Amino acid sequence: MLQTDILLLLLPWFAILLIWMIIIGLASYFKLERYGIEVGPFMLFARTERFNNFLDRIGNWHPRAWRYIWSAFIGICFFFSIYSLYALGSNIWEFLKVLLGQPGTPGAVAPLIPGITMSYQFFLMILIPLVVAIVAHELAHGIAARADNLPVKSSGIFLFLVFFGAFVEPDDEYIKLKSNRRQRARLFAAGSGANLAVALIALVFTTLIVIPIPSGVLVNRVVTGSPADGVLAPGMVITGMNGTAIQTSDDLSNFMRGAHPGDLVILTVEGLSPISLNVGGNPANSSQAFIGIFLQTYVPLHYPFSLLGPLGGAQFREALAWFFIITISLGLINLLPIPPLDGDRLWKELIDVTVSLERTSGRVLLWGLRITALTILIVNVLFTILNPVLLAMFFR
Repeated sequence: MLQTDILLLLLPWFAILLIWMIIIGLASYFKLERYGIEVGPFMLFARTERFNNFLDRIGNWHPRAWRYIWSAFIGICFFFSIYSLYALGSNIWEFLKVLLGQPGTPGAVAPLIPGITMSYQFFLMILIPLVVAIVAHELAHGIAARADNLPVKSSGIFLFLVFFGAFVEPDDEYIKLKSNRRQRARLFAAGSGANLAVALIALVFTTLIVIPIPSGVLVNRVVTGSPADGVLAPGMVITGMNGTAIQTSDDLSNFMRGAHPGDLVILTVEGLSPISLNVGGNPANSSQAFIGIFLQTYVPLHYPFSLLGPLGGAQFREALAWFFIITISLGLINLLPIPPLDGDRLWKELIDVTVSLERTSGRVLLWGLRITALTILIVNVLFTILNPVLLAMFFR
């Protein structure tokens, strides 16, 4: 049974391997490099002059305004770089509290690997936020470079394994030799700054469309063979039980603690006549009352998003939440002082101008930051992988 499960888990990766073998073969046969398409093991780059021209037009549209924006992002990125280190360090402490048997709320920090750290279904759900975050990041680098008249060597789209997006490749040699420190800092801050800005837009948009008043309990799924099976259905909103108002999932839990198996419960369901249901016994503990539904607190949306219905609205709100989480997470991780991330380049410039990297103390400070950040990140990933409860949220 275990071997079958492992085979099913790896089967999509076998298919991906086969597809990449075909892509590499076709690229070699048709000599796609003549058309600006470069193919390597699990990597495909399609370079295009049109994207370079697009970056030129955008970067040269009010370049001074762009420079003001990217300059402001320098300070913002340093703040969030420090915050990222603090958040990851605090998360390790939360993991340790759980290991010591104390209450703790650690968050999941893991690489996004379909079939290994998350389900393929979950990967498809977050694919759009990933692409948007990558495109915004690279586009910002390109605009920052052109606004400062720094050359862009190439740009286009890429495919890596099952991930795809856009890429911008500034001329590193030119930037290293002929750009000033402020230009470089603007260039390095632009990508993560764009991710933080997109995350903020998603958060503001979510706030604007949500009516922040709990209005019942939304039924997400009904357990087969349970008392609710055939009586309740996904998408129903329970607002009352035996005359008791139910506004949140906690309200329903509190009501069920006072109920007993066999009790008759009259449910008030939004948009429907009252529904009668006999409570059953919990399969794990027959003395506890059990209905048999997966639920969440129902928070309605403003028009026109309310037309999605309770279940569709909840799924849309969840998608927005993951959009925010993915974009801000990529921005924060990229601001860590770990080579070759942008955060490392920013800290390198700061340490060089304040302490000087030509001095031993400057190099020790830089490498101390790098080793600390990398250690904190690795420990978070290991704790997450070893915690099946946390990883379960990515296998839905």
